[in-house]
Amino acid sequence: ASPMPSQASLTPLRPHIARPALRRRAIARTASANEAQTRANAKKCIAIVTGGAGFIGAHLALALARDARCARVIAVDNFDAHGPYPRAWKRANAAILTRAGTCDVAEVDASDSEAFERVVRDAVARAGDGEGGVDVRIAHLAARSGVGAAAGDAVGATVANALSAVNVLSVASRVNRAHGAGIARVPRVVLASSGSVYGEASMTADGAPMASRVGDGTDHPTSTYAATKRSSELLAKAHVAIHASAGAGGVSVIVARIFTVFGPRGRPDMAVWRFIKQLTSGARLTRFGDGQSTWRDYVYVDDVVDALTRALMVDLPESSDGFEIVNIAGARPVFLSEIIAACEEACGTSSAVDELPQRPGDVGGTYGDITEATALLDWTPKTTLHDGLRRTVAWWTSPEADEYRNVE
Repeated sequence: ASPMPSQASLTPLRPHIARPALRRRAIARTASANEAQTRANAKKCIAIVTGGAGFIGAHLALALARDARCARVIAVDNFDAHGPYPRAWKRANAAILTRAGTCDVAEVDASDSEAFERVVRDAVARAGDGEGGVDVRIAHLAARSGVGAAAGDAVGATVANALSAVNVLSVASRVNRAHGAGIARVPRVVLASSGSVYGEASMTADGAPMASRVGDGTDHPTSTYAATKRSSELLAKAHVAIHASAGAGGVSVIVARIFTVFGPRGRPDMAVWRFIKQLTSGARLTRFGDGQSTWRDYVYVDDVVDALTRALMVDLPESSDGFEIVNIAGARPVFLSEIIAACEEACGTSSAVDELPQRPGDVGGTYGDITEATALLDWTPKTTLHDGLRRTVAWWTSPEADEYRNVE
């Protein structure tokens, strides 16, 4: 048995009078921790995702529908056939969202002011009355995606990419003003932009790609798509400056300059999808350029969804003027020849390559610095290129992809 401690080694008892104070402090600490946990678990918003039947939008809407902080998700899409998606592809995405149970799908054009305002006002009414007083937050992803689709219809791209952004922000501010009392019922809009706004990527003296930083120049777009996306950013910045306070309809905006995204249910016009489809069908590969002169910064769709979710939920620092820009990228340049080799590895096969001239409007390279995203959103991409491609090929060759694989 252990020896009994001596009287001198015993810790003296605190005076009895001190115990209530100690207990109160312990209770306060426990209550504070419980309150913090309650706040973390509490419903925070009803989320509206425009472009909700598109590639990134559908992934984001589904993730938010499963997020405990979202009371409800409304995926808004006009289901047009003017962009890179077949209408049936969007319908398949919408069906997945509907099955989620906490996601509504609204067939509405985000550039239609009256129709979109009805969606937002309905969401605000639901948030205030039946959902515990949560607010409404908007992720604006609706756009005429892709360089080719925008170049073929510059007017349509301007409406879809720039006018729709103005409309979304204007509706948010009108709703905020209508509720008054200095409380923004729609406090946040996340605006999806593009890494293409930087134009041609810079290179070091020895020819290595240089990362584009948020503060770099964006005055030399090389495509209609990039120009319309940059226009939407400038219009959003002006909107925030004009409507600075909640009483004036204020809404904070985080612009997400998204680089080259890949993953299941991806855009069928993107290089990764073309390569996977060609490799799994035994066809020859089509490559624009020599494979060594162009590069892209690839980021997996789940990582993009994580960043956009953080952008919707994050509290901006007091030093912010209510308008922030972040790059959402893999933070690594991947040359065309490397992505082809990686797709071949993921598919377990290879193919001969047909080389075609570069497409007008395509930039030589994109490569994003993610310093601001890390600082503001505490975000970095987690999925490697090879892991992401392996997951993408696994989905593409599964029965789940039948609805997409056979759509032209």
